[in-house]
Amino acid sequence: MFTKITYLRNAVLYVEAKGKLDIYNAQDYLDEIKPNFKYIKELILDFSQIKYVSSIGLRVILELQKIADDQECEMILKNVKEEVLDVFRITGFDKFLTIKNDAENVN
Repeated sequence: MFTKITYLRNAVLYVEAKGKLDIYNAQDYLDEIKPNFKYIKELILDFSQIKYVSSIGLRVILELQKIADDQECEMILKNVKEEVLDVFRITGFDKFLTIKNDAENVN
């Protein structure tokens, strides 16, 4: 998995990743993002290049959401592919995640 972290103005962290969020890289994804929470008020996770999320990936997303809530940081998932969105719907994650796709606001 390739992860690119970009700071934007006004305490926004933009994270792009490519590949799968699974047992092989989910912890690395978390470890790259987690230390940045003390500097940000908004976390944008671009999922346009994420094609698969495993149960471990779901745990990492849940942990990021919990940290964001504790830090009063808004976390937004953008451009989530339909197959990944299906996983969020089946697991109920779509009920508490903020998911925004190009032309629509899914949640």
